[in-house]
Amino acid sequence: MVFCCKRCCAHVALGSLLAKPILMCGCSSHGARSPSPQAENTISQDASAIAADAYVWGLPLVVTMRMMQRAAPNIGINRLFLRQQLNDPTTDAVPLGNVDFLMASAVLDLRNGPLVLTVPEIKDRYYSFQFLDMYTEAFAYIGTRAMGGEAGSWVIAPPGWDGELPSGDLLTSASTPLVYLLGRFLVASADDLPAARAVMAQVSLEPLTPGQRTPAPSSFGPPPGAPMDSASAGAAFFDELGDILAVNPPTSEVDRAVLERFAAIGIGPGFHPAADGTPDSRAALAKGVADGAKHLNQEVAASRESANGWTIDRQLGRYSDNFLLRARVAQFGWGANVLEEAVYMLSTGGANGEPYSGARNYVLHFPAGELPPASAFWSLTLYGADLFLFDNPAHRYAIRDLTPGLQTNPDGSLDIYIQQSPPPGHEPNWLPAPAGGFVLEIRIYLPKPSVLDGTYRPPAVTPN
Repeated sequence: MVFCCKRCCAHVALGSLLAKPILMCGCSSHGARSPSPQAENTISQDASAIAADAYVWGLPLVVTMRMMQRAAPNIGINRLFLRQQLNDPTTDAVPLGNVDFLMASAVLDLRNGPLVLTVPEIKDRYYSFQFLDMYTEAFAYIGTRAMGGEAGSWVIAPPGWDGELPSGDLLTSASTPLVYLLGRFLVASADDLPAARAVMAQVSLEPLTPGQRTPAPSSFGPPPGAPMDSASAGAAFFDELGDILAVNPPTSEVDRAVLERFAAIGIGPGFHPAADGTPDSRAALAKGVADGAKHLNQEVAASRESANGWTIDRQLGRYSDNFLLRARVAQFGWGANVLEEAVYMLSTGGANGEPYSGARNYVLHFPAGELPPASAFWSLTLYGADLFLFDNPAHRYAIRDLTPGLQTNPDGSLDIYIQQSPPPGHEPNWLPAPAGGFVLEIRIYLPKPSVLDGTYRPPAVTPN
């Protein structure tokens, strides 16, 4: 099996991308000869190792594109979709989905020109618009934190755009031509839904130039598979990646350098190494996909902190060269905010490491004055072991500081009861649990300095 190198490439270190060292395939400009059986085996192993790195590196692009392909037929392209209901187990589309907001979303294709997002003044409600590029980098925000809730119009322009900006408008330069726009509007309670909908209805998304062509919803084509199941594509994953890269080239020097290395086995913009390759090369690529998928379950020690059974990743939304974390977030928590917008603390078990089980009752006790320090709000959400919302008769999926009727203790402390059945006398503080395993996530929106610098640590969840 011989892979055709698109160009000679130097070794690019990927840090802790994968646990084992990567072997590089050799390429020469002085002609080629048939390798010996031993050399053939070495090339195969080298190619699979590079393909494993390429799978982890490219996963965010494929997940995001599939999210767009799935959404476009329902919400269109370059059109703002305003969801009128909160998420629940029947609508939860991604792992660790959020139930605190009414969501707005748009699939943006900026190749025909900029779009203009207009937002009214919103100062009595937390909200944000997050701009995600194809690499899942959160490259811009509009909202409570970023703009102080001020009204305005923002021109969302493709990379390299140098047109004239309308008077009074602000420029948001996209890092890739395709962008996913995520809007979040806080809903304090069920009674607050009408007011939240009314605020959202004042937001608009329009082309900058009248008559600017809007791509048809079908222009992206159907998704080849579920966004979170890209590994099942096998070697064809890299053909899919090649098409995405042809439109959305790397945005950073480190990504460009890594992509140069992947070109050695035919992975890159416009390349289709599975469709154009040999059976042996496809087998090596497929093995790389399988190996890369396994590595997504590794701990990312460089960016993860742990205390009292809670873990936190501090590079969310801006990943630099931490490709493994970027891929894991795309796979298990797509659309995560940057740290200053929201901090996520995940717990799969108590401080002793024992996984949570609905066979036991638990309590999360916040001492007086030690609630999560948030300038906006905080929430505690329960998910099943599959990381999706747990359907329960009470239709309650989270407890927040805004939860109506939440009971504090006489000393100002707060207890949240996590169990299958309601705790007598403490029903407002009950977070229903399934019979089997589950995980918990604390979200802190507009976290205060003690959260950002790591001083604040939530207490452990303990058996009750």
